[in-house]
Amino acid sequence: MRSTQHILKPEGSAGISAGRIILYIVAILLIAMFLLNFLSSFGVGGCIGIIEINGQISTYKGYGLISSSEVISLLKEAEERPDIRGLVLVMNTPGGSAVASNEIYSYLKEMKKPTVTYISEMAASGGYFVSLGSDYIYSNPYAITGSIGARTGWVIDLSKWLNNTGINMTVIKSGEMKDTGEIYRPMTEEEIEVYQAIIDEIGGSFLNLTIKERSADSKFSNRSIELISDARLFTGRQAYEIGLVDALGIRQDAINKAAMMAGLDRDPNVCVLETKKDFFTTLFNEMGKGIGETLSSKLSFNSLKIQ
Repeated sequence: MRSTQHILKPEGSAGISAGRIILYIVAILLIAMFLLNFLSSFGVGGCIGIIEINGQISTYKGYGLISSSEVISLLKEAEERPDIRGLVLVMNTPGGSAVASNEIYSYLKEMKKPTVTYISEMAASGGYFVSLGSDYIYSNPYAITGSIGARTGWVIDLSKWLNNTGINMTVIKSGEMKDTGEIYRPMTEEEIEVYQAIIDEIGGSFLNLTIKERSADSKFSNRSIELISDARLFTGRQAYEIGLVDALGIRQDAINKAAMMAGLDRDPNVCVLETKKDFFTTLFNEMGKGIGETLSSKLSFNSLKIQ
């Protein structure tokens, strides 16, 4: 009789094979991740970051406000993320605080990655100030921009009304101008001159910054300086004609421009960067937005909304 030999496999050999397979899979994934990061450095893969600036620019947070600290935090995230190759700022703001606008502009100016501003609806005053920090400015032809200057509107004189109601205010102060701008008395000519000097300094700095940043544009001329010196508004097309913006187009055009500057193909992937808000903050913001939009729709004259 022919004897049959049986080969006995040691116990646990199947477990060893499965373990090796898992190690192989992990190794392949790590190599793939390395290759993706390596290739992205040559323009393969990656995305264009999108940051939307909606509302009034401020140094503090609140409904209808966009704080400089929030924007700078998003700019920092875009700069540090390896998958984000370039950045587009989508602007829809009437402006706001000179301090907050300068903070965002200064951080944007120092970014290493290519940056493009897209003026969607409006980038006036502080909004245009921020835009000057980017490498390239796109504008929708029908957007509103400009208002290169400064103003203050918080000084209200209710002295006549208070006198008629019999209300008297006694103020003890350490200097003649310590209560400048209070509602119970009109400002003196000297006080107005002091405030005007402050506004002139801020507005003049803004104007000089615009001249410095836009002087390389062949369309920016002495006529441009003359037009922007009275802090008027412009449409996107008018702004392009005098050299305040680099090109006209839509949002996708700005994204494609950022992609080109970053070495990516047209129609790249986009990565939207947003400030994370808790549930209740989001809820109350949406409630406030709904109330504001309802009032805006009711307060109209000949289809022109009061906003």
